Amino acid sequence: MEKQEIDHWLSLHRRARLAKGLLKARDGTAWRARDYQKVSLESWASRKVHCDGRDVGKTSEIEIMALWAMIARPRTEMLIAAQCENHLFPLMNRVVRRFEEIPALKKSLVEIRRTPSWFLRFSNGFVLWGRIAGPRGMNFQGLHVDWQIVDEAQEMTETGWGELYQSLNGGGRRWVYGVPNGLRNAFFRMTQSPEAEQYNWPSSLNPEFTAEKDAELVRLYGGKGAPGYLHRVLGQHGAPSHGVFDLDDYLACVDEGLEFVEAVLREDDAFAAPESIGRGAYYLGCDLGYARDPSEFVVYRANGPDLINVARFRLEGVNYSRQQSIITELDLAYDFRAVGIDSGNNGRAVSHALMAEGIEWCEKITAIEFGSSIDLGELPDGSARRRPVKEFMTELLRRGMADRSLVFPKMAERESQYAAHTYTVGHQGRIVYEKGNDHIIDADRCAMLCHYLDTHSVEQPRLGVRVEGF
Repeated sequence: MEKQEIDHWLSLHRRARLAKGLLKARDGTAWRARDYQKVSLESWASRKVHCDGRDVGKTSEIEIMALWAMIARPRTEMLIAAQCENHLFPLMNRVVRRFEEIPALKKSLVEIRRTPSWFLRFSNGFVLWGRIAGPRGMNFQGLHVDWQIVDEAQEMTETGWGELYQSLNGGGRRWVYGVPNGLRNAFFRMTQSPEAEQYNWPSSLNPEFTAEKDAELVRLYGGKGAPGYLHRVLGQHGAPSHGVFDLDDYLACVDEGLEFVEAVLREDDAFAAPESIGRGAYYLGCDLGYARDPSEFVVYRANGPDLINVARFRLEGVNYSRQQSIITELDLAYDFRAVGIDSGNNGRAVSHALMAEGIEWCEKITAIEFGSSIDLGELPDGSARRRPVKEFMTELLRRGMADRSLVFPKMAERESQYAAHTYTVGHQGRIVYEKGNDHIIDADRCAMLCHYLDTHSVEQPRLGVRVEGF
C-alpha cells in the first residue's frame, strides 16, 4: 500500500484518530481522547462492560462508536438501547446532531425517523436504531442487529435484558455502559463476568475533577463511604441494594393517551389553575423544596377503585409564600378531598401557614412526617399495628401498581425516578431508602397516603419534629 493509503486505513482502524479528525471539543479544537479512554476506544472485544462513575466520557465513546461503525461497517445494523426515554433521548439527539453537522457523513444519511423510535439509514447500507426497552422489553422484539450498545445499563429490567439478548445476531458485539446502583441485577452479573472486557472509570479520572468538586460530592452524598459516593463517583457496587419498585408493573400502569395537565413554574411565572375540571374526588400530593430542590405537586382523581394522575406542577426556585398561594388556587379549581404535604422544613412552614387560614384547611391537610409511624388499627392479639409512614406509603404505591389500580401518564422523569429508586436494609431490619432524585415519588407517596386516610378509618399521623444531619 502507498503511504497515503496506509494513512487513510489507519484513520479508520484507530477510532481515536478518526474522532480527532471528525469531532470538535467544546473549545473548538480537535477532540482528543484522554489517556484512560484510548484502550477502551480501540477495543475489538465482542463483550465489553463499563462500570463507571459519572462524567467520565462514556457518552463520548458511544457517540464515536456510532460514527465509526457507520463508516467502517457498511451493511450492518447497530442498536443503542436504554431503559428510559430520559436516558436515550439526550444520547441519540447528540449522535444525530453529529451526523448532521459533519458534511461528509450528512451526505450518506438518506433517512431519519425520531418517532416512535430512532431510526437512521445510510447510503452504504448501515442502519442505526435507538430504542428504549418498553414494558417487559417489548420494543426490542423483532430487531436483529450486529452490535448492541446499552447505556445506563444498571436501570435495565431483567425482562428487558431477556428480549435484548435475543435481538443480537450470532457473532455480534454487545458493549454495556452503566453506573452501579447497588442492585445485584443483570448489570452487576455482567461486571463479574470473565468473558467480558471490564472497565472501571471513577469520576476522578476526568481532568476537570477537582478537590473542590470532590469535597462537594462528599457533602452531597454524606461521606466517601456512602452508597451514593461509591456508586456515582467511584463506580463501585458497594453494599447490596434492592429496587423499591417493579418497573414492569409501573410501565403496565402507564396510559399514553391519558389527558394530563403539566407545567413548570419559576418565581416570576404567572400561574392559573386549569379551568375545565371534571367532577370527581381529587387529592393533592406535595413534595416541597425551594432554593436547591424543586417542588413537585401531583393531582390524582379517584375513579372507582382507580387513582388517576391527572396533573403535575413542578416549581423551581419558588418561595414558600408563592407555593402556598398556588396550593390555594389549585384547591379552588379541584376542591381537594385531602392534601398531603411532606412536612420537612419547607413543607412544615407551608402546612402551618395554610392551617392558620381556617378550620377547613386543618381538616383538609395531612402534614406527613416521613420519619414517623402510623397506627393502622389493632392486630388480632389487641396490640397496635404500627408501620413506618414512608414504608407504608411506598407499599401503597407498590400495591396500586401491582393490581393496576394506579394510572400514570407517560412521563419520562417519573419513569426514570421509579427505575432508579433503591433501598438497603439497615440495623434491626429497618428499610433505608436512598436519598436523591425522588421528588415526584415523594409527592406520589403523599397523595397515596392522604387518599388512604380519606377512605379508611385510620388515625392521621401528627405533625412532628424531625432532626436531620448533613
